[in-house]
Amino acid sequence: MTNGRKIATILALGTIGAFVGMTAASAGGGGHCEPTESGGTRVELSGACFTPTTLFVDPGQTIAFVNRDPIAHNVSGSGWGHYEDMDDGDRYTTSFADEGVYAYACTLHPGMTGSIVVGEAGSSAGIAAVDSGPVAASALPTSEDDAWITAGAIGIAIGAAAGTGVAAVRRRAASASS
Repeated sequence: MTNGRKIATILALGTIGAFVGMTAASAGGGGHCEPTESGGTRVELSGACFTPTTLFVDPGQTIAFVNRDPIAHNVSGSGWGHYEDMDDGDRYTTSFADEGVYAYACTLHPGMTGSIVVGEAGSSAGIAAVDSGPVAASALPTSEDDAWITAGAIGIAIGAAAGTGVAAVRRRAASASS
């Protein structure tokens, strides 16, 4: 695994950890899925899990989210996503032009989280943290010990941005039902 992939994986896991930490586990979720990573263009929603939990794609590639569960899910990112219920067999597609890590969650099932890593993290283009501003690759520490600290901090920032998006969706839903 290249250093760029290691850093991207650390960021993705940090994001998932931050998101799980911000949401209380309740019925239908709880972060019970093992973290997985893969290249490709498809994320399956199955067993109340996003599979893979971290997907590596190139900028501009179309990513398909497909619900394979008999229960409804959604894909909620910070400023992007499919906030409406997706029933079994429903599909949502999106793409990202900019390199970075894009965290998302199912707002119906706390702990059901994932991330899309666009581009080669750690490349000369750097890592763009959504809603957190860019972090240049040269600004990342070279020591493995320091990398964990920095990656965790970036993961928490991304998780906070994703949490803000989830809160906005819940506020919209609450005001619409009033």
